[in-house]
Amino acid sequence: MLLLLLLFGIGIYFYSTGDLQRVLGNVNAHDNKDLGAEARKSLDMRYASGEITSEEYTKIKNLL
Repeated sequence: MLLLLLLFGIGIYFYSTGDLQRVLGNVNAHDNKDLGAEARKSLDMRYASGEITSEEYTKIKNLL
């Protein structure tokens, strides 16, 4: 019980100082970078194999 209260208190402290949002923002930014790289790689593979046209490739690449 004491451990739970201690963790809750630490969480409230980090939330009030803004450190919690900064840490969570960094984690989300890292995940988004990985997703973008995977999407571009998948797009390039589909274009190379002829599954999509150059027009579609250009439109999707501009969106990414």
